[in-house]
Amino acid sequence: MEIKKVGNRGVLFKFFYLQDTGFGVTTNVYLINTKNYVFVCDTFLGPDSMKEVKNYIDINFPNKIIIIFNSHYDWDHIWGNCIFEENIIISHKLCRNNIIREGEKELEVYSEYKRGDVEIIPSNLTFDNKISFEEEGVEFFHSPGHTNGSASCIDLVDKVLFSGDNVEYPIPYFQADNIYDYKDTLEKYLNLDIKKVIPGHGEISNKSLIKENITYINNIITGDIEEYLDFKYRKVHLENLKRIGKLI
Repeated sequence: MEIKKVGNRGVLFKFFYLQDTGFGVTTNVYLINTKNYVFVCDTFLGPDSMKEVKNYIDINFPNKIIIIFNSHYDWDHIWGNCIFEENIIISHKLCRNNIIREGEKELEVYSEYKRGDVEIIPSNLTFDNKISFEEEGVEFFHSPGHTNGSASCIDLVDKVLFSGDNVEYPIPYFQADNIYDYKDTLEKYLNLDIKKVIPGHGEISNKSLIKENITYINNIITGDIEEYLDFKYRKVHLENLKRIGKLI
């Protein structure tokens, strides 16, 4: 794991476990230290992973209330919820529904990757459109894209967006069917007053990666997709075509 300060109050925890096991991706957990709370965006693969994050909080921000945010329901972003079962866990209402519906099945399928004894714990505070902590300068809002129940977190003070898996390098991965909603979300991101983008996986970026993801979706819509058969894009691109029911 790598720990990196971001802005004045952000801390990025970059985990390499899935990269080392063949998925080829690093995974990000993002922490925002505010006046009254510590917000933790996503919880990775289980309690053993999140113990490191929790210890960091205990040492650096003792006695602050921890609030968890789930950007979407995928197993590699929510398995650590169980170490924070007594805390507030926020998500979009569709994300909670998906965790309840899919959580145990995903735990069975991907159990070899769990870190510690995982219990599927859904969010206990949900929202439809957005939920704001105005005094803290933090807002969570519905941003359908990678999944229908995806949501994002914006730090209004440091101007940092935590996008979950909605923004990815080099191209986004479609897990929901409506790419028009996905495009709309990414275009709304461009209107935000942000300087940095923290994706669910990969490196810290900015609006340029959002624009690249929009270009890909536009090309999918128009059928201008030949370049995405290149090795750099091919695997994810072919999975995306299957998802939206298109054929090469």
